[in-house]
Amino acid sequence: MSRFTETETALFERLHALKALPDMSINVFDIGVPLTAAGFSQDEIMEVLNALEQDKIIALLPGNRLLMLKELPEG
Repeated sequence: MSRFTETETALFERLHALKALPDMSINVFDIGVPLTAAGFSQDEIMEVLNALEQDKIIALLPGNRLLMLKELPEG
C-alpha cells in the first residue's frame, strides 16, 4: 500500500469518526492533530486534502476549515 493510500485511509477513518456529512464544516486541526500523532506528516495530509478538493469531495476554506461537499466514499 502506498503512503498516499495509507494517509487517505487514515483521513477517511478520521472523517467518519467525526461523522462528516455534506455541508458540514470541520476544523482541519481536528483531522491533522490526530493524524500527525499517528505518524503522518503535514505534507502527506495536505496532499490527500488537496486531492479530495480536486475530486470535489471537500472544499478547503479560510481559517483552517474544510467543507464537506459530498458523502465520503466507503473505506
